[in-house]
Amino acid sequence: MSAEHPRDRVAAAARRLAGLGRGGAPTRGQLAVTVATLAVMVTTASVRTGQHDVPGPGLAVAVLGAWLPLLARTYRPVLALLGTLAAETCILAFLVVPADVAARTEGMGAYQPVPLATMVAVATLASRVPARTGWAVGVAAGGYLGLVGVTQNSSTTYLTDLVLFYLVVTAAAVGVWRSGRAERARREARHREAETQEAVLEERLRIARELHDVLAHNLTLVNAQAGVARYLMRTDAAAADRALGDIAQHTGRAIDDLRATIGLLRRGGEDASGGDAGDHLRPVPGLAALDELVATLASAGTTVSVTRTGAPAELAQHVDLAAYRIVQEASTNAAKHAPGAPVDVALAWSDDGVRVRVTNPLPTGPAAARQAAPGTGHGLIGMRERAASVGGSFRAGPAPGGLFEVVATLPATSPARPDQGDDR
Repeated sequence: MSAEHPRDRVAAAARRLAGLGRGGAPTRGQLAVTVATLAVMVTTASVRTGQHDVPGPGLAVAVLGAWLPLLARTYRPVLALLGTLAAETCILAFLVVPADVAARTEGMGAYQPVPLATMVAVATLASRVPARTGWAVGVAAGGYLGLVGVTQNSSTTYLTDLVLFYLVVTAAAVGVWRSGRAERARREARHREAETQEAVLEERLRIARELHDVLAHNLTLVNAQAGVARYLMRTDAAAADRALGDIAQHTGRAIDDLRATIGLLRRGGEDASGGDAGDHLRPVPGLAALDELVATLASAGTTVSVTRTGAPAELAQHVDLAAYRIVQEASTNAAKHAPGAPVDVALAWSDDGVRVRVTNPLPTGPAAARQAAPGTGHGLIGMRERAASVGGSFRAGPAPGGLFEVVATLPATSPARPDQGDDR
């Protein structure tokens, strides 16, 4: 591949420079500023001698030539700036007020309407490029016009040259300020969008946890009862009938829990106990409903024993729900992965909260072989998320004595924000 010709590199750099700050059609406000700039330029050109005079043909053409590039300042601000600089260079070189006439205004009106067009062009470009580039453009444009004034005119206009430079740099400062304000607005918008996406993701995870915990428990029990019913169908019709009855009970409960959960999620932070809309909803479960949970597991063939130590403390609703769901999910997992094995639930209360420990023997023999496909793993993830959401800790894994244990330490009070919706 042949090396790029220097002329091509220069052309590419020129195209990049010309495209700086490139935009689209002007807004109504931008058009109003452009038209107002022409009016101010004509006015200043008329009074630059200290009295009102209609600009002559040459000055009128120069004023119009300096203003016309501003019509393209929203499309190509660099080209607009170059056009205003070229036209105002001609004014400084050929149309400056004579020194004796300029003395009436102490030299301040000698260059008018310079540098008004350049100021607008510089402010436009500086508002669309990084701050450092905007300042560089302002200093370069102001320095250029000041240098032209110094070299083309007498020493009586040196102060005017300095003011000219100052005005252009001030216009650049305005553009840089606008650019910074726009960038802050964009950062704030991105921050709000990120917060919104995080809130949506958090809500999706909350819904997923609720649906998983509600359905997984009941469907696991249904699956166990279905296996029992199928086994007993030909040997013990009465027992099979009882198992089918349990299946109907668990499926009905699953439907009720699902309906209640969806209703609670739709209601958000409203009080489920108030109003007609919440009368048909099941109350939010907590550790007070642990005996009912144990009974449902026992009906599916899983023996669950519960031990309690310490004086029970009052738990915040989020914490109470999290503790219940962790016991429910851990017991359900035990029934699914170690069918028939006993499950021990230990609740250790303290002033700071409650420690929940659920253990069951690890499966051995043929049951261990089935452990190779335990499921999606969402149950452990959900329990860990529940514990973390209320400021607690969680761990799960093999324990001494051939056990699998789930341990969650939960505080009495949830650190959730006051404005957070709860699960009621």
